[in-house]
Amino acid sequence: MESKTMKIMFFLMVFVFAMTWSPSSAQPTDPEGCFKAFKSTSRGCLESIKGILHGHIHGIKKECCETVSIVSDMCWPIIFPSMPYIRFALKGICTIKYSLH
Repeated sequence: MESKTMKIMFFLMVFVFAMTWSPSSAQPTDPEGCFKAFKSTSRGCLESIKGILHGHIHGIKKECCETVSIVSDMCWPIIFPSMPYIRFALKGICTIKYSLH
């Protein structure tokens, strides 16, 4: 049963990626510029994002979700290099929890 759930989650993430990716935004990204958006929000934003991997999805605040929605897709691999699919999980959680796109 758990394997089936993981497959469904994987396909949902792929679907979200396919819907949000656009080749026109595929440009080099400044690493410092990527971190600026998170530095302007509360310190708890990055910690709550990391908490998603431990199942703490309820700790994401609206301010953090607003930051997530404006950060370029090209920045996520720079900010979280060991978590390649975190942006899809975050955008899904924020869309469901706060109706942010």
